[in-house]
Amino acid sequence: MADFRKLFAVSLLAGILAGLLLSLLQHYQTQPLILAAERFEAPDADQAHDWHPEDGWQRAAFTLLFNCLSGLGFALMLSTAMYCQGASGHMRGLLWGMAGYLVFFVAPALGLPPELPGTDSAALHNRQAWWLFTAATTAAGLFGLFFGKNRWLQAGSIILLLVPHLIGAPHPDAVQALAPEPLQQRFIWMSAVDNALFWLALGVFSGWLLPKFRL
Repeated sequence: MADFRKLFAVSLLAGILAGLLLSLLQHYQTQPLILAAERFEAPDADQAHDWHPEDGWQRAAFTLLFNCLSGLGFALMLSTAMYCQGASGHMRGLLWGMAGYLVFFVAPALGLPPELPGTDSAALHNRQAWWLFTAATTAAGLFGLFFGKNRWLQAGSIILLLVPHLIGAPHPDAVQALAPEPLQQRFIWMSAVDNALFWLALGVFSGWLLPKFRL
């Protein structure tokens, strides 16, 4: 129980720091693109929603809260995995952060790239199921590839990495987007950069903090 409390403390600090960084990056890089895309939507496009944060401090506050809570959850998984593997230090944390980026952003984004408002998508539950399946198989595949003790396990891990992409992500029959293509592409690239820096920071902070709490 004492170790869990220390892991939670490490994760809380790392998650808040990485969440602050991500919120700052999004404020200057991806949020302006989202606001630009929303201008292409019909004026009554949001009337179906009961409530959503207004532009300005409300949107910024909820974005910050969501990013810090997400950072806490991801940092808890990351620091627990590092603790179980006996890894610590900012350089080891950097490697684990890279792995987290591959698992939770790169692999799912290959099939379901980040989308701007006004983009047609498949049913939400289908996209969620494929995202979770992809993240799980990528995590298992990377673990077997780098920690497997024999070639057969490593070969099976490579297959596991490919399975969700061979199945394919769910998409509507005809994809339509209101925002121009250059705006969409810039949003995808900026999202990739923001998430890369978030995960690298999360790994570095987690690895740096773990020895300081003497787990």
